[in-house]
Amino acid sequence: MPARGDTPDGAPIWIDLGTDDLPAAVAFYTALFGWEHVDFGEEFGHYGQFLLRGEPVAGVGPHQVTGQPSEWGVYLAASDADAAVTAVIENGGTVVMGPDDVPGQGRWAMTTDPTGIGLAFWQPQEHRGFARVMEAGAPCWFEVWTTTYDTTCAFYRDAVGWDLHDVPGDDGFRYATNGPQESATAGIYGVADDEGPSRWLVYLGADDVDAAASRATELGATVHGEPVDTPYGRQVDVTDPTGAPFRLLAAPA
Repeated sequence: MPARGDTPDGAPIWIDLGTDDLPAAVAFYTALFGWEHVDFGEEFGHYGQFLLRGEPVAGVGPHQVTGQPSEWGVYLAASDADAAVTAVIENGGTVVMGPDDVPGQGRWAMTTDPTGIGLAFWQPQEHRGFARVMEAGAPCWFEVWTTTYDTTCAFYRDAVGWDLHDVPGDDGFRYATNGPQESATAGIYGVADDEGPSRWLVYLGADDVDAAASRATELGATVHGEPVDTPYGRQVDVTDPTGAPFRLLAAPA
């Protein structure tokens, strides 16, 4: 994962949680990860940030439209957000909001890919994205879960510029990373219809996945199964108390 301020175009640069219960979300994540919450106030629709040891790691805010599910979204870096949006449109995607400026902070846009998966872009100015990655309490990995694997891969290759590399696996396993595995920053996972809906999945780091999963349960989350060891670290799926899924991952030493 590139260092802060060096995020190349197309790589994840920010995550945020859109929720229908902001107080519950804030209470859960501050208790689970020790995050501090900063609310930017009514002027910004009570959008705010989570800080880890004083540095931003994620955004959080209430949904602007009622009835939306709580979920984590991913922003990709764009040196030119307007050009990124044009590429999305040219490759079958749709613009939801923007491009628009956050004065002094950056320029952003919200889009969807041709299958309806949300995709945001951030053109950084003062706000450089998450300041901590690949550690406990910080974002560690990002992947698109899709039931239309070939279409999704083509979109991210052509519209976003990802250099896709297939990851070997058992029969039926379909996974690609946006670069060689040692330098990749995100992946695309081909899921079966019953594993949907298609969406982004954010991995958040923990020093002790088992302890974090137990704590998440105490805080009202749902932990799906038991933590398992993988070649990429111990992990487990969690749905927070507001209904937003994420994955706990053992933070790299």
